[in-house]
Amino acid sequence: MARHLAGQSDREIAKDEGVHRGTVSRIRNSTENAMLLQDFRNKVMDIVPKALKALAYHVGKKNLQATIETLYGARVLIQRHEVEKVEEPVRTYDLTRAEFFVQHGRWPSEKEILEYDKTLEVEPLVKGSLTE
Repeated sequence: MARHLAGQSDREIAKDEGVHRGTVSRIRNSTENAMLLQDFRNKVMDIVPKALKALAYHVGKKNLQATIETLYGARVLIQRHEVEKVEEPVRTYDLTRAEFFVQHGRWPSEKEILEYDKTLEVEPLVKGSLTE
C-alpha cells in the first residue's frame, strides 16, 4: 500500500516482489487494506488541525524556517529548478485570415495575410493573451 500511495504502479510492485500483477491488484483492493487506509486517513485528519495551529504559532513567532516551508508547501515559493519557462506571446493572424476569407472567399497566402493585416483596425490576437 505504501508503494502504491508513493506512486508506484501495480506492474512495478509486482516485478519488485516477484508476484503477478493481478495479485498486487487484488491485495491492494482488498477490504482489509481499504479499512487500514481509511484508518490512516482518519488519524491524519485528526492531526491536521493541531499541525495548523502549531504552524500558525511558529509563523506568528517569525520562525523563518516554518514560514519558508509553508510558502514552499503552498507553492507560493518554488525551487529554482521548478521555474517554468515563460514563452513570449506569439502573434497569430487567425482573425485576419477569417476577415480575408469573408471578403475574398478564399484563404490568403502568407504574403497576402501580412499585407491585409495592415488594413484592419483591430488589435492583433496574441496566443496566450487575455484577449482570447
